[in-house]
Amino acid sequence: MDEYVRCPHCGGDTPDENLNCIYCGEAFPAALGVFGALRYGWRGVFCAAVALVLILSILAWLVV
Repeated sequence: MDEYVRCPHCGGDTPDENLNCIYCGEAFPAALGVFGALRYGWRGVFCAAVALVLILSILAWLVV
């Protein structure tokens, strides 16, 4: 994860996985960063739900 995004507020370079700027603390717009889609988009919610179902299925299989 060596990619950086430029903060629209202070202009500092922050790792793209951060949701806030490491220099000024301002939140990034939804489009910036890796977790922007997970935090704001329906695709992220869907992927999280699928992952949860898979984990619960594996746990149920191990118990039985």
